[in-house]
Amino acid sequence: MSSDATLEKDILSLALAARENRKPIAIRILNFIWEKGLYPASIAPVYQALGRGELPPITIPAFNVRGLTYPLARSIWRTAIQLNCGPIIFELAPSESSGCDQTFEEYAAMVMAAAYQEGYQGPVFLQGDHFNLDSADDLIRLEELAVEVIETGFYQLDIDGSHLYDSQSDSLAGFHAPNAKITAQLIETLRKAQPRTIHIALGGEVGEIGGRNTSVEDLIAFQGELQKHLQGNISGLDKISAQTGTTHSGIVLPDGTTGRMIVDFDLIARLSEQARQFGWSGLVQHGASTLRMEDLAQLPAVGVIEVHLATQIQNILFDHPAFPQALRNQMKAELVSTTHGAEGDQLEKSEELSEAQRFYQARWAAWGLYKTELWQLSPNVLSQVGESLAKWTADIFHALKVAERSQVLRDFYPEGK
Repeated sequence: MSSDATLEKDILSLALAARENRKPIAIRILNFIWEKGLYPASIAPVYQALGRGELPPITIPAFNVRGLTYPLARSIWRTAIQLNCGPIIFELAPSESSGCDQTFEEYAAMVMAAAYQEGYQGPVFLQGDHFNLDSADDLIRLEELAVEVIETGFYQLDIDGSHLYDSQSDSLAGFHAPNAKITAQLIETLRKAQPRTIHIALGGEVGEIGGRNTSVEDLIAFQGELQKHLQGNISGLDKISAQTGTTHSGIVLPDGTTGRMIVDFDLIARLSEQARQFGWSGLVQHGASTLRMEDLAQLPAVGVIEVHLATQIQNILFDHPAFPQALRNQMKAELVSTTHGAEGDQLEKSEELSEAQRFYQARWAAWGLYKTELWQLSPNVLSQVGESLAKWTADIFHALKVAERSQVLRDFYPEGK
């Protein structure tokens, strides 16, 4: 049984245990934390209120912490508490779970323990990100995984069937039909698996992130096809992702730094308005963590209810002056051959890419391959990284207008405050 005295030791044991041995350790930690006044929750009531215009616009940050989740999440929670923030989400994709060697139970325990250690009580919003369907063969595997993560307290799930489309169709409806059909199938499974008193916040995706921009006509066609496949008594999507100019990991320049992405905010506003006419709460923005703060600050006003933030957390760690240079060089030598990105995207292998660009694209895999070395970083290194992460996080909270919005949590989750 975990206790205040043994929690830090249990966290380290969880992180370094063999994957097949982590679940009982994670459950022990979660049971301890849940007894302390923290609990997994669905953000759906907040999103519904935003969709109806009953709350001033805010954009909920969804943090993908791919590794060192306990210390990095502590920095994020500490900043959120200091700024009296409203809801924030912590998320993990199946591709990150496998590639970064972090189980969903492990992730939940790390995030919950971090919140507890920083003095937080109340709802914790956990999300399964990019449940990616590349073919119909993926459906059964993802259904089984989704049911498992729901049981662990992940009451937000994003379905991504955007890679499935009919390029030969002469209509937008036909083009989006494969995505809509498989998304509907997964929705029905998830609605049947959700706890009786919980409405899971479900997202869908129209248009591949990094591909051509999604039009309002695309959204209308997808929704029409989705409705054909959803049974009348099944509650559908709560939110929708679309492509509006961003790309996963950002635009990487030859020196390994990131360039500015051109986001179509007018398009976002039109898509958000159309989504709300369908009864959805609004738009979800992917591939946005390397956006400039002035761009992120525009998201609430144009109807973005959620933004996914992963790559910049990774950049803050791996590019930090305090990060051991020898370890970084070792990673660079090994990882330039990685072929897939963290969200399952195929990495560009052009010979024209510089070594810095190839390393930038591929280094997400370091979370898993170098997990032990990362957990052995000195407290001094972790402290400096945490300070830098806290500064960036504070700017994020202000830009997205979730700072000083803790009343939202008290209003919608009174049992937790």
